[in-house]
Amino acid sequence: MKPINPFLITNYLTPDYFCDRVEETDRIISAIKNNRNLTLASIRRLGKTGLIKNVFYHLKDSKYRLLYIDILATTSLQELIRMLGNAIIEEEKRNSKDFLKRISQLIMGIKAKLVFDPVTGNPEIELGYENYQEAEMGISQIFEYLSNQKVHYIIAIDEFQQITFYKEKNVEALLRTYIQQSNNIYFIFSGSNKHILTSMFSEYGRPFYQSSDFLFLQRIPADVYARFIYDKFTDNKRDIEKTDIENVLSYYDCYTFYVQSFFNRLYATGEKKITPVLIEKVKSLMLEEREYVFYNYRNLLTDSQFELLKAIAKEGSVDKPNSQQFMKKHGFVQPSSLNRALKALLDKEMIYEEDAFYKVYDVFFSKWLSKI
Repeated sequence: MKPINPFLITNYLTPDYFCDRVEETDRIISAIKNNRNLTLASIRRLGKTGLIKNVFYHLKDSKYRLLYIDILATTSLQELIRMLGNAIIEEEKRNSKDFLKRISQLIMGIKAKLVFDPVTGNPEIELGYENYQEAEMGISQIFEYLSNQKVHYIIAIDEFQQITFYKEKNVEALLRTYIQQSNNIYFIFSGSNKHILTSMFSEYGRPFYQSSDFLFLQRIPADVYARFIYDKFTDNKRDIEKTDIENVLSYYDCYTFYVQSFFNRLYATGEKKITPVLIEKVKSLMLEEREYVFYNYRNLLTDSQFELLKAIAKEGSVDKPNSQQFMKKHGFVQPSSLNRALKALLDKEMIYEEDAFYKVYDVFFSKWLSKI
């Protein structure tokens, strides 16, 4: 059988394909085992989901039932209930001998219909709540169902900050009430908007104020990541220089998704000897493949926004974009115009702020912009 490409991008297999995060994994497990919820935050694509799946892997033979949902695409409490209900069904299907009885209780409680996905054949719930009161009763029944089980649950809710955008206005308070009353359910709240998540859990008067531990995920240390990458190549009889790995890590800012993507493609070439020429070839190819998307990004921005984005990309990171030095270097005249463009790029999540420096979110796009 053909060996697995060791540089995974979208899924999780085992710790053998997962780099480091030992301290973070231990910290999350310790919080859960000591009856504390935990909030995990980081910039997008730095490995939050992989870390949660790694935690789940280490807990898979324990007393806990493990539920994971990503609610980024949800816009209402009803959609949250549907996702959580489906996760419960999937977990009960894997672990319960009386699966049908349990699911019948859940469906009756939340007034849902059971349907089957036409492609996968998996059972799913279908909801048709007509008002907020029915949805509130539905989430109440979800928690009642879980609380009545003689097992403990860990529920990881990815992109948890999304509930602040729901059309219903008091979802934070509602969820906090039920979470506080649950004795057998522990939560990992995860998200990519550090500002909103921090506000939710640290502002006095917010429902989730000081209700969980907080862990902000940093980049994997370059030396640790380099060793992981080197071992994966050499274990599969591929020859690569450590200095070349270190250069790639620096080029992609040690940003997990982009590092994994690059080395996945480099490994996929099948070459036994990895040379600097091959590395540059793969870099260029990956940018060429994305040019159509990058040109579409350009169409979404005004001229001033695009010029500022390009200037930040050329610098790599910028701490004071409205300074006279930066403005003069990149041809900006009006500070007010630059500040508006800066705010728009932040709102569109084209850039982000990290340690008081502004960077382009998409590292591939940043590298493409820097070549213009």
